[in-house]
Amino acid sequence: MSTVLQQSKPTQSNANRTKDIKEGFLAAIPLIIGYLPVAFTFGLIAKQANIDVVNTLSFSALVYAGASQFMGLSMYLAGVSFFQIYIATFILNFRNFVMSLSFNHQFKTLPFWDRVYLSITLTDENFAVTTLGKKNSKTNYSSTYLITLHTIAYSTWISGTILGVIFSKLIPKIISESMGISLYAMFIGLLTPAIRTNWRACLIVLVSMLLNFFFSTILTQGWSLILSSILASFLAIGLMRGDSKE
Repeated sequence: MSTVLQQSKPTQSNANRTKDIKEGFLAAIPLIIGYLPVAFTFGLIAKQANIDVVNTLSFSALVYAGASQFMGLSMYLAGVSFFQIYIATFILNFRNFVMSLSFNHQFKTLPFWDRVYLSITLTDENFAVTTLGKKNSKTNYSSTYLITLHTIAYSTWISGTILGVIFSKLIPKIISESMGISLYAMFIGLLTPAIRTNWRACLIVLVSMLLNFFFSTILTQGWSLILSSILASFLAIGLMRGDSKE
């Protein structure tokens, strides 16, 4: 009897792991659909801008942030110094510190090294999938589920970049340059729901745009973006504090 019970435990554990992998893959499907075209566009533009393959893939593998990659690439092509690019990307990605803290707090029961990997591969999209899903469901996500979700998303981003590099010679430059608008479309898609329901968010967006336009007339592109981001962030702190009180 005891032998039968001991044999059933590994079988049940394997079944649960298979189920978690399947659910993690299904949860990653929207991320695959969203990541592939954006990563493809980045690889395409970077290669046609004469960025070598190693640096292009390293950009996606190490930075792993769509907005920062496109911003860093555009600033680099505009001749902005590396120091300004580092500052701008640091400010833009500072939210990842907050997301990682929140993520680790919600999943503090997971093994330490699992949380390290999940924090490194954390993005806005898989953070939303895991945290919102956790709030809407009473079940706790396992390490297998989360690692599957994050790994597929990360692999999709790298694969999309590789495909963009491969097809860069087949697609005319005028078409690849027009594909860069996909990033702006993604930004608009992310901003529109927030500014439609929250006048404070709309005000922050408008102020940041005006500040960037003003600073760009007297400063370089890099410093204008950095200063406008910092000042708009301070405005957001004050306005969103009022929003929370209401």
